Amino acid sequence: MRAFLIAITLALAGCAAQQASQYIRTDGGAVDPAKEQAVFAQCKGEVVTMPVDNGSAVTNMINTFTGPQRQATVLDACMARNGYIQAKQ
Repeated sequence: MRAFLIAITLALAGCAAQQASQYIRTDGGAVDPAKEQAVFAQCKGEVVTMPVDNGSAVTNMINTFTGPQRQATVLDACMARNGYIQAKQ
């Protein structure tokens, strides 16, 4: 039984390591995984540091979304500014 659980754990860990990219380049070029992850980390930082209200029309529009929707909208906008859009699954 223990060997079975270890085998299942290793199999699942292998699947997690091979996660496909969520984004593609807007210019149709190849995605460099390291650069994509760097841009993704930068955009996640923008999500965390975005002001709740600074009076701009864009911020007011984004604030109409709830937490997860707001975070996804800001993340997608940042990735698009940096040349990445979500891949169709």
